[in-house]
Amino acid sequence: MNKYAFLENVPDLSADSYSDSFFDGEWLSLVAGLNGVDQVLKYAKELIADGYSLINLCGDFNEEHIAELMKDAPEGTEIHFAAYLPEEQRKLEALDQYIEYGQIIFGGVEEPFHLELQAPEMNTHTVFIKDLDQAVQEAERFAKSGVDGIELCSGFDLDMTKSIIAAVEVINPRIPVGSNGITL
Repeated sequence: MNKYAFLENVPDLSADSYSDSFFDGEWLSLVAGLNGVDQVLKYAKELIADGYSLINLCGDFNEEHIAELMKDAPEGTEIHFAAYLPEEQRKLEALDQYIEYGQIIFGGVEEPFHLELQAPEMNTHTVFIKDLDQAVQEAERFAKSGVDGIELCSGFDLDMTKSIIAAVEVINPRIPVGSNGITL
């Protein structure tokens, strides 16, 4: 069984109270929010020790954080953080709030599968999809439902990320989209 995690920095929360998982028959996928960058990094190290081989982090992280996590990680471990193209970064910085958070993750599903984490500090809306067409549809659904921002798993390359950005911009051009699958 493969293990994947998407971790986010969420004020005043812990993985004990703000996490959920999904097993698609091949991958056990964990979505969790923790209070502060240090707590996320500590938890990521625990997950790596527990056999998580692919970890995606929200946009609050950078190359230095990845290097810190990778120094003790087993060979084959992949860790990424959500990066934002320049225009998307400007949208992110212009946000008044970031409470409704959308995540799109590739998974071994035929139909989209949704996980919801809710707390006063943040509501995380996660959807597992099978392909880019479903990802575009779910990004449009997120945009219509009023998410403040969307982050994509590391399976989204630059062209796929741009497809999601284009779909979201038609509905609400203020929603930033970041991707674990791009580097800047």
